[in-house]
Amino acid sequence: MERQDVLKKGDSVSMRGQECVGEIVSITGRYATVIFQSMEVSMPIEKLAKVHLTAKAQRTARTVQPAIRLLNVAADVFSSFNPEIDLHGMSVNSALDTVDRWIDKAVLLGHGQLKIIHGKGTGALRSAVRKYLGSHSQVKRVITKHPCLGGEGVTWLEIL
Repeated sequence: MERQDVLKKGDSVSMRGQECVGEIVSITGRYATVIFQSMEVSMPIEKLAKVHLTAKAQRTARTVQPAIRLLNVAADVFSSFNPEIDLHGMSVNSALDTVDRWIDKAVLLGHGQLKIIHGKGTGALRSAVRKYLGSHSQVKRVITKHPCLGGEGVTWLEIL
């Protein structure tokens, strides 16, 4: 009888502590090769958790053929990435530079939704960040959520 926590080729998995779901394409020893959106990543099996998708989600995941890039990065880089960034106290130029590098890393790691905390203040930082995001090639959509999720003090974004 197979244990529930044993991972095998074809299983849907996520990195522990992350939301991005991928599919195991091979297992060699203690390492699994997983496709996360458009990346193929080799990482230790113990860093992965099995994800149970609905039948519809499984069909959708299998019909998408990603353009594969082989990325061999230490697993701690993936698990240490924070999809939330706080820009309080930064100048506009420093904040935009930080956001740009952070989005690049998020795209590389396959994150879909990110959260920027900039505060309400005078609105100068919020305006600059949102204007910049509106023209960023990797940003799919900028979102303002309900006040209990940050309202005008927080900008959420979906990336490609």
